[in-house]
Amino acid sequence: MEEQNMKSKRLLWRVIIVCAVCLAACKKEKPLSPIPDSLASLQELLNPAYQISSDSIHLIILSYLNENKQATPWDSALVAHYQENNDFFWLNDSLVSDKPAVQVADSMLYWLENISRHGINPRLYPTDSIRKELQQIRTLQLRDGKTMNRLLADVEYQLTAAYLSYVCKLKFGFLPLGDRWNDSINRIPLKNYDKDFAMAALDSLRMNANMAFHQAQPSSRLYLKMQEELERVNAWGKTDTTDYYRDRLLVNMERARWQYALEKGKKYVVANVAAFMLQAINEETDSILEMRICVGSVKNKTPLLSSRIYYMELNPYWNVPQSIIRKEIIPTYRRDTTYFTRNRMKVYDNKTGLQVDPHSIKWAKYAGRGVPYTVKQDNKTGNSLGRIIFRFPNPHSVYLHDTPSRWAFTRKNRAVSHGCVRLQKALDFSFFLLNKQDSLLEDRIRIAMDIKPVSEEGKKLPVSAAYRELKHYSLEKYIPLFIDYQTVYLSVDNKLSYCEDIYKYDSSLLKAMDDRNLKP
Repeated sequence: MEEQNMKSKRLLWRVIIVCAVCLAACKKEKPLSPIPDSLASLQELLNPAYQISSDSIHLIILSYLNENKQATPWDSALVAHYQENNDFFWLNDSLVSDKPAVQVADSMLYWLENISRHGINPRLYPTDSIRKELQQIRTLQLRDGKTMNRLLADVEYQLTAAYLSYVCKLKFGFLPLGDRWNDSINRIPLKNYDKDFAMAALDSLRMNANMAFHQAQPSSRLYLKMQEELERVNAWGKTDTTDYYRDRLLVNMERARWQYALEKGKKYVVANVAAFMLQAINEETDSILEMRICVGSVKNKTPLLSSRIYYMELNPYWNVPQSIIRKEIIPTYRRDTTYFTRNRMKVYDNKTGLQVDPHSIKWAKYAGRGVPYTVKQDNKTGNSLGRIIFRFPNPHSVYLHDTPSRWAFTRKNRAVSHGCVRLQKALDFSFFLLNKQDSLLEDRIRIAMDIKPVSEEGKKLPVSAAYRELKHYSLEKYIPLFIDYQTVYLSVDNKLSYCEDIYKYDSSLLKAMDDRNLKP
């Protein structure tokens, strides 16, 4: 430890000596400092204010951390580093280089000052004050009663804290978790930065600072496209149109920085509620199955969630939810007594489990309270769930499914369901979920859905005495599913697209960003 302390002290003394030498050389051409070009005048450097102590700098930094009360995980990382290590990240010979653009301190300031490229306000970081203190160090001009130790501690602490904040927030998002979701919807579990991540970021900084800055930049195709688009939109100048598209981009760039807690793996599904679009992505084959979807109406919003698809059911019965019975079926039946017959629905007594005649029930008295009956719609033809359903654990009783209402996919606004997600290409989606291509299994799915088989083996199945129609299938490997909300997105042809904010979730995010002064 003593050897390390001596090394740090020697390094810091080199900083001051190089400063003095550089200034003396420069003054022959153009005065840059009040210190005259003479040995006698350099006696000012013997002033205690110019004396450098590694221990003093450490104590000052620790006092800053104590005042900050360790409010964030990176504060804990800072404390751990500066208590356990006697080295610095920024205080070296590069501090007085004549090529500041390639030095780590100035490189860090460059990234901070250009954070508007990420849709974030550059004033979030104290770059002006850091530059002023760097200038004082480089010109040996002590001001405001500060010592050289205080200046060096300020620069070291502020740059390290800014670096960790920058890296953590670019990686996981600038808004706190509590400000990210509208109160009316379920929250998708997200990853967040912690002390371990911050410590790893410090290790990266120590190994190769410039590489650490570059690796901190988000690199998804969507994010990079939005960065390009933001630059283009900003070039339009101040207009209402600019504000509309700019706000969309700022909100969705923030969303794009969030990381799902559930790992996506190489094969996953993203249903974008706002865009009425689903993408089933297989990175191993570099392929995307894209299709239109119908989602919940504004009154019956589709919940945002992450889960795992593990099961598909063919020709399902529909057990009608109690809320639909009360709010839709009962009022409709009172106007049209043929409703149950037309929709192939049967009614069962919850106590006995026996089927009852719907005409024998006084439905009016159950309109505003619990209904002691179960309504079940027959499978196959006309069933509201279509011919196939894809189930995944969730507390909202929602799922992905086929639909007989094909007309809805021609609409621009497809917020028409009770909350579940209807698929335009349910058959193709079932094939995507399979662990590997299996023509015979695919034909079994086709036959169950009354679609002609295509393989020679499959064509023989319906006439086989041993053949049993496929009713359900459990996946060999679960497929991660994310039901998300993005009003700026990438289509399968890699083009950036905008869509309407159907549930008005963007406005709450914009307000949260405004409240925290995040917007540039």
